[in-house]
Amino acid sequence: MDEMRFGLISNYRRSWSLIGNRTVIANQQEFVNRYLYSAIDPINGDNFHLLGFNDVNATITKKFLEALKEQYQKYHLLLVWDNAPFHKKKELHQIKDVTPIFLPSYSPELNPVERFYGEIRKSTANRIFKDIEMQKDIIEKEVIKWMKDTDKTQNLCGYDWIIDQWKSSF
Repeated sequence: MDEMRFGLISNYRRSWSLIGNRTVIANQQEFVNRYLYSAIDPINGDNFHLLGFNDVNATITKKFLEALKEQYQKYHLLLVWDNAPFHKKKELHQIKDVTPIFLPSYSPELNPVERFYGEIRKSTANRIFKDIEMQKDIIEKEVIKWMKDTDKTQNLCGYDWIIDQWKSSF
């Protein structure tokens, strides 16, 4: 589980051009941001997202966790989290059947959802958006594609060491 900020500051990626021609990419520098909250099951590729929040804090995170728990009522959820200060807030640890597992500091490569966010960012790379809602719509379409293709999500986020650990627990 994690949060991704997106906004109207240009997101540059590699691009192709003809030999001898230089690629020109427009630049955008507007400080308007929104957030995408995501939880991904690396075992089966199930994923759950809430998009478009103006901020990232304990109150909004609690709303996300409550919506996630509502979606998966029958299950006890283990959330792999980074050490963002608001993740430690007491109110986030009072949701029944939700247990956080904190990653070591400065280790985003251990969080499977980070790979997912890399793929989502590709959908907005090298583009200029009229406004934040236009960018949000493109991200939403990309997220929906991933939600429909849980095999693809599992292949991306199902690290071998996570799958092996899960299998060895039975």
